Amino acid sequence: MNDATPASAPDPADTTVPVENVIERDMGEDFEERLEQLINDAETMRLSFMKRHRTRGNITTSVGLISLVIGASAFGWYLMVDVDLIRAVGCMLIACMIPLFLHLWTGSILKDYKRSYKRVFLPKLAKTLGGFKFHPTRGIGMKIISKTGLVPSHEVYRAEDCFMGKYHGVKVLFSEARLGYKQEYKEPVFDGIFVLLEIPKGIIEGHTILTANKNMIKQWRASRWKSLQDVDVKTGNKEWDRFSVYSDNPEAAKLLVGDRLLKELSEASDIFDESELSAAFFRGKFIFLMIPYKNDMFEASNIYMPVATKQHAMQCKREIEQILEIIDVFDVYQTEKKAPEPADDAGPPPPEENQD
Repeated sequence: MNDATPASAPDPADTTVPVENVIERDMGEDFEERLEQLINDAETMRLSFMKRHRTRGNITTSVGLISLVIGASAFGWYLMVDVDLIRAVGCMLIACMIPLFLHLWTGSILKDYKRSYKRVFLPKLAKTLGGFKFHPTRGIGMKIISKTGLVPSHEVYRAEDCFMGKYHGVKVLFSEARLGYKQEYKEPVFDGIFVLLEIPKGIIEGHTILTANKNMIKQWRASRWKSLQDVDVKTGNKEWDRFSVYSDNPEAAKLLVGDRLLKELSEASDIFDESELSAAFFRGKFIFLMIPYKNDMFEASNIYMPVATKQHAMQCKREIEQILEIIDVFDVYQTEKKAPEPADDAGPPPPEENQD
């Protein structure tokens, strides 16, 4: 993500943000066949750019050498014969500028390749992976992530490779994200993936934070999270007990954070290289996941190396399915909150409970 651009998307908290693509969890029996065809197309594109880059490289080498030989000869002539130092240096500078210009001309092919990869290939991959819409330079809005209580102090927020869609009525947005400093030589404070889920009905009560990051707990428990209470949530599986839970509404948090949710979050953590995943549930309908993850899944391969995107795509498929599993937990949660239907002979049904 070295060439990421600042996140410029409208705030996803704003319901006017268009997220029309409906995601299908079942990617179809012909998924691998479609993916294989997509990889072949990407490989054809890579080979085309590689040939152009190699041709320009040969031109640069040949013309550059000729330019330097002529420049060196002119330098020697003007210096030794005409004793004109200014013209001698001028000839040498011109001779050096020509190969430099040609080098930049050759290097521009690499930038064109990366842009084409994101402009042509990744939108097709996003569609293949369930029907997502892909935005190369967008991300979750700063306004919403600043409300999560999870984002560390930073000077620069950059996001790219954003996938957007709807699954069971839930808006899904996730992108690669980096939080850092204006001085690029400093290590980023966060490098990984942001996920935002927006549930259509406000079923989340209070503000609940869940994290497996011990350093975050040590740093913020007595300061940023001092108004939150500890929530004791125990499960039958020690692997699921890796998270600490804090909330301003502990009773609601205990109902929200059950075995199934902790199981899915634990499995998500494992899929993303056992990352110290953190999550925030807030403002009635928002779920935010902050996943440290240094692997860059969506960068173009080396132009001289065969495309290895299939492995990355299958990993991405597993990651997406795990995110959708979390949404399924809340689908069950909404079902459990509905009032039972009255019997047929019990008279007119009572008014529906207001879920908002």
